[in-house]
Amino acid sequence: MAKIPHRVFEIYESRDEATRALKPNLEKAATESSAPDSWTFQHLTVSRSAGVTHVRFTEAKDFGEETAAGLREDFSRLAGKLGIDSKVLVDFTGVVLFSAAFIDALVVFSKKLRNKGSRIALCCLAPTAREFFFVPEDRRR
Repeated sequence: MAKIPHRVFEIYESRDEATRALKPNLEKAATESSAPDSWTFQHLTVSRSAGVTHVRFTEAKDFGEETAAGLREDFSRLAGKLGIDSKVLVDFTGVVLFSAAFIDALVVFSKKLRNKGSRIALCCLAPTAREFFFVPEDRRR
């Protein structure tokens, strides 16, 4: 598997690799089995298949500061709808750039999920988008 090491997120090259990594064990089903097959938010489209919740961005584009507040609200609403032990895959297909506020919203979403015992993975990050997740050593100081 082409898992990209990161201290906060599980990041995979492809959607298939991420889905395989997230698939729940057959012995332990997620408690959200009664969740609908799909949800639509302002900036997110969410579907479920094979025990994994797939999150896509409704308009793959550059997510600047003005969109971050709406994404934060969508992520918060989604986190509230998901049950414990959820498996969530955030698909970045088509997303090229985003702001630090976008990453903050994603980190908050990840923390809410982990507090429920859930797991999140990211996939299909374009090289320019992936750079936002890795701060060079000289900028950390």
